[in-house]
Amino acid sequence: TRPKYVISMPELLSQYKTDSTIRLRLYAREKGWSPNIYSVAKNKPQTYIIPSASFRILRTIDDYEVISHDKNATSLSYDVSGNYFDLDTNILEAGYQYSIKYAIYDGHTNEFEEQPYEFKFRIVK
Repeated sequence: TRPKYVISMPELLSQYKTDSTIRLRLYAREKGWSPNIYSVAKNKPQTYIIPSASFRILRTIDDYEVISHDKNATSLSYDVSGNYFDLDTNILEAGYQYSIKYAIYDGHTNEFEEQPYEFKFRIVK
């Protein structure tokens, strides 16, 4: 199936240090959304809050799944700025690149659908 959302992580850094907790934010908008003059004139586009989404983290060198999708443990939180999750980098090994993948719950199929987007970062000491 084709994705219903366009998602990005504009605040994602290329690397993070071990021994820290980082807040990772997801920016989402509905696919096919076309801005009007008012929304283009605003300096920050509004994000679409996804009420039910999950993440997983893979080590890119061998696609080892470090954190699996879990409806309870990897569920995204949200506030007025959009969806986010906090990640304790102690569980990731320094010197490796990791990728984040998201799944969004589809009420019509009653399943989580993994999105075709992948966001990469490296862990350093």
